[in-house]
This record gives sequence, structure tokens and C-alpha cells, in this order.
Amino acid sequence: MVGDETTTPAAGDSGATRRNVLKGGAAAVGAFIAFEAIGGVSLAAGGSPKPAPLSNGVIYPDPTLCIGCLTCEVICSQVHKAQGLSDLPRIRIYNDPSTQVDPAVQEQYPGRGQFHQEPCLQCPTAECLYVCPVNALRVEPVSGARFIREDVCVACNRCAEACIFPTSPESSATNELKFGQLSRISYDPVKDNFTKCDLCYWREGGPACAERCPINIRIRQGILKVEAGRMCLDVPSVNDKTSWDNLRKIQTFAGAPAQDSKA
Repeated sequence: MVGDETTTPAAGDSGATRRNVLKGGAAAVGAFIAFEAIGGVSLAAGGSPKPAPLSNGVIYPDPTLCIGCLTCEVICSQVHKAQGLSDLPRIRIYNDPSTQVDPAVQEQYPGRGQFHQEPCLQCPTAECLYVCPVNALRVEPVSGARFIREDVCVACNRCAEACIFPTSPESSATNELKFGQLSRISYDPVKDNFTKCDLCYWREGGPACAERCPINIRIRQGILKVEAGRMCLDVPSVNDKTSWDNLRKIQTFAGAPAQDSKA
């Protein structure tokens, strides 16, 4: 509902309507105030952004358990579309011949292939938060999830450019779809806004991708036996900096800004 950050973000007006509204002086002043409130003005002047509250969760992928079934992408698209949001998947799977598939997965799914998953990492510093000129990037107060108010977004691309985690080349995307995605934040040309993982914060069961992943289900059922505590898509707490540093390490490509980030 518009104006209520603790509820499910609404789809909002059309891109043309949003753009017309934002041309008004009141909207421009409000945007400036919102930008300054999260440290945007000081950042533009060379200052440091105010630290955002830590997220209480993150999608922590284990490539060795992934079978490339794309259930996570499909269910992500479905649950967000049901909320009136962009149906672009917030997590993507890529073919990766360097992945060492877990023996238990190889036994049950021989010759399935090798993959890795790329979700948003809900960064502690969250550079995307501080560049939005209209305060469309928010921190959900209960889960701490960084999310985009799609009804506020003006598709300026600043958040996607600020993201320190690039994606793999789309030529290696398992679904073979081309979104023009370069970071963990994607542009939806249909809705004319950007979107990213919000941890499905309105769902009682948490992120739909982790809940519906067939490997996760088989592990919980005891059908697929792997080391205790391992999941194909886990949702651990990120309040432990060591855990986040490990996640950053396995999700960072050579030359990526994340290598030098102090997050």
C-alpha cells in the first residue's frame, strides 16, 4: 500500500504517470528531502553514506547442490506478479562448468549439468540505497530487506549502476532469456521500473525461492542426504559479518567493485 513501508509494495501508476508527477515542484522538493535523509546529499558532496540497518536474512546459494531446474526463478516471478509487482525473477541461474556438483546430487540427478545462482546479497552498506533521487530504495523495517518501491521508481538506472555485484554474462543464463541485466538489480521495460530481491518479506514462509526449491524440499524430507545444515538456497542471518564476507567471496567476480568494498 502506498505510503506504508511495512506492507506489500503496490504496483502503482504507469511509468508515464509517475514521470509527469515527478516533474512537479513538490515532488522534486520531496525527493531532495528523502535523498538527504538517507545521506544522499552528503554522499554527492563527497561524504560517507549513513549505515543502513542490517538485513535479517539473505539468499545464500550453494552452487554444488543446484540442478538448474529454474524453480526458484519461476516461483519468484509468480509470487511477485501476484502482488502486482514486476514478474522479472530476482534470482537467476547460470550455467557454470567450473561448479563441482555434490556427489549426492550427481547420484540422484546424473548428467544434469553444472550451475550457480546469483541473488541480491542485501549488502550491509547497500550502495543502491544512497543514489536513488526519489527514495524508491527502502529498507523494510522488520526483515531489513533492501527493496524497491516500484510505484515510486522513475527508472533512472542509478541503483543498478551503483550495485557492486555484477551478473554473469546473459549468454550463460540457464533460462536463455535476455533482460539486459548487468547487476543484481534489473530493469523491467513492461512496468518501466527497476526491481530487485526483497526477500518476499510479506510472506509468512519467507523467500519463496528457498521454500519451493526442490533440492531444499528433498533435503528436508531426508531423500537427498547431504551434510547437515546445507541447503541449495539457504536463508541464514546476515548479522554475522563472517557469513556475509564468505557470501561476498563466492559471489564476486574478478574486477568487480565488491572486491574493494568495505561493506
